[in-house]
Amino acid sequence: MKKTVLITCAVAMVAACVQAQSWTKKEKEPEKSKGWIDNFEQAKKEAAAFKQPIFAFFTGSDWCGWCIRLKKEALDTQAFEKFAADNLILFEADFPRGKKLADSVKKQNSELAAAYGVRGYPSVFLLDAEGKQLGKTGYKEGGAEAYVKHLKELLDAAGVKTEEKPEAGKTPSAYEKMKAEKAAKAAQAAEKK
Repeated sequence: MKKTVLITCAVAMVAACVQAQSWTKKEKEPEKSKGWIDNFEQAKKEAAAFKQPIFAFFTGSDWCGWCIRLKKEALDTQAFEKFAADNLILFEADFPRGKKLADSVKKQNSELAAAYGVRGYPSVFLLDAEGKQLGKTGYKEGGAEAYVKHLKELLDAAGVKTEEKPEAGKTPSAYEKMKAEKAAKAAQAAEKK
């Protein structure tokens, strides 16, 4: 009889520990992709999770002169990358002539081009998490800063607020957090004096 009671108590304690652990575990937060995504469904999931619009770039990456120029002058710059890290999910629908793409990606890109009425390259669509068009643009002269300003205007017109974080896409290290806390405490102490 004592063995049965001990075994029952042991099982109950194990079950209680397991339940307690499940209460303390947090659900894993989604991670935002760094750089360009070529899977539209993934882009929509990230747009919903991070409440950010999709920057859908329809390009002929290895043959379209205006596409190459847009990448070089704006999209591959630090200013655009910082803005995108803070505000956009980057999706690329590529239509290369020399580069091989998976058949599923080719099919997806062709269907999306037809759905959005792409007639030329580069075509850029700003989309919500459901794929609804918020804005449309293409190549714009003036470099990265002018292009980011143009995107902010399009997003603002669609009712989407943009933000700029100090260290986009980078989580501060423990040392950086400690330094910031010390600086804040020092500032508080100086205010009290």
